[in-house]
Amino acid sequence: MSKKLTIHVGMGKTGTSALQQFLLKETGFLKRSGIHYLGRFLEHIDGFEGLTGPGELNTPAALAVGLAELETFAATSEASHFILSNEVLAQARNAQDTSAVIGAYAKETEVFSEVEVILVFRRQDEWIESAYRQWGLKHKLHTGFSTKTPQEFADESAHHLDYAAIYDLWSNAAPTSVHSYDDIRDVDGIVQYFCTYWGLRHPDRFDEYKSVHGSLGPSQANFVALYNRGHEEKVRDYDMRRVMRMYSLPELSAPDSATMPVEIRQSVLDRYAPTNTDLARALGRDRLFHERPMGKPSQYSNRVEDALTYLAVISREQAEEIQRLRHRLNALEKLVGKRDGLGKRDG
Repeated sequence: MSKKLTIHVGMGKTGTSALQQFLLKETGFLKRSGIHYLGRFLEHIDGFEGLTGPGELNTPAALAVGLAELETFAATSEASHFILSNEVLAQARNAQDTSAVIGAYAKETEVFSEVEVILVFRRQDEWIESAYRQWGLKHKLHTGFSTKTPQEFADESAHHLDYAAIYDLWSNAAPTSVHSYDDIRDVDGIVQYFCTYWGLRHPDRFDEYKSVHGSLGPSQANFVALYNRGHEEKVRDYDMRRVMRMYSLPELSAPDSATMPVEIRQSVLDRYAPTNTDLARALGRDRLFHERPMGKPSQYSNRVEDALTYLAVISREQAEEIQRLRHRLNALEKLVGKRDGLGKRDG
């Protein structure tokens, strides 16, 4: 039986969380189609604990060990199609090293007759807006008491945005297919898109995966960023998101608001338009993305006002919670007092 290995390497902000959640939760459905999901870190290999987070996945020696475990596992598995999905592979600064490991494995494997790398690209002006909310505001990925400005984030993200270079890197490692986020949106989501691509039926119940994401709107993302900048170390959003859920803090910005200034998004799009054209030609396409003008949403500017609104809501809710606890404590004290009084009379 011929076996295929698919390695979905990115990019992030293209619906990867929804696809990974689908692959993780629908194991029975996938198994009936001969598909085995290997997880994000090769953790779904019998007898192998998987790689420990992005650090090991992007360490060439550790990745080579994981692929060796995959070779042994896949040789005796009844599945015919194995899928690894992790967007950090394409976005890591040492992607050249990890792609070389995957390339060597693709050439040497005796189990897989086909190895395919999958890349999903989102137009750069849209990607930079979504990425800034995620990795510039919601998560703090640098040390120091600061928040990255939009321009700083755009400058530091340059290696994520040259899609032609990313394609060249991975296509030199293994046969690589390129998919446009525009096409994914046209079919109502990444799960439906790849079900079609892999020849799978798409039951209506899979529509639940359309809403699997961790994106925040401008006001919420900026509020988390204000909390994050109070810590010198790197900070994920978990603590503040828990508070936001606890007090049901809504998104306060207008639906068409953006955190990345329009001039930065335009400059990013202009800078990479030539390489997008080059890549489209290399792939035999007219264009990489649908032809449309860049959206010009209003610039989000109510950072302080919205943060104070959130703090006012939290303060009020906490004051009421303290009051409820005080009433409960008083009631318990009275109950204990009554019991003590009864005890003395009985004595």
